[in-house]
Amino acid sequence: MTVRSRPAAQINAYIDIDGVLIKKGKSGPRLIPRFPQVILYLRSHFDCYWLTTHVRRESGSAGAVAKLAPHLKKSRIDPAILDGIKPTEWETLKTEAIDFNRPFIWLDDDPLPTERRILQEEGRAESLLDINWGNRAGRLTVGRLKQIRRAILRRHQSL
Repeated sequence: MTVRSRPAAQINAYIDIDGVLIKKGKSGPRLIPRFPQVILYLRSHFDCYWLTTHVRRESGSAGAVAKLAPHLKKSRIDPAILDGIKPTEWETLKTEAIDFNRPFIWLDDDPLPTERRILQEEGRAESLLDINWGNRAGRLTVGRLKQIRRAILRRHQSL
């Protein structure tokens, strides 16, 4: 798989797993629709980081790979698709791992109220993409990512 070069104004993407890349299905948890397209778009247009309870405190990316591996195998997706998504370090709040000095998006389905407050205080509430698979507008799609990326690039260029 070829991943395009990164844009000049790099945007960080912080990615949760449960409820974001894995959703509840009728027969149990499963990968989101168009998982490969979403991951490849993220990797080719953002500087990607895991921001999940499966990756924290010096665990590296192994926790994310372990969580996703059975789903990837079942869907016949090469785990190498996850290569290049970097781990984060945090203890209590996921916002501890976010670099507020760079443009970013944070893909999460259930951030804590304290984390939302921190985003608000930092003037970055719009950087949170609330993922909600029960609401069509809240789903994680390449189209939604493209819209958000364009908006962030416009905002960043106007600074």
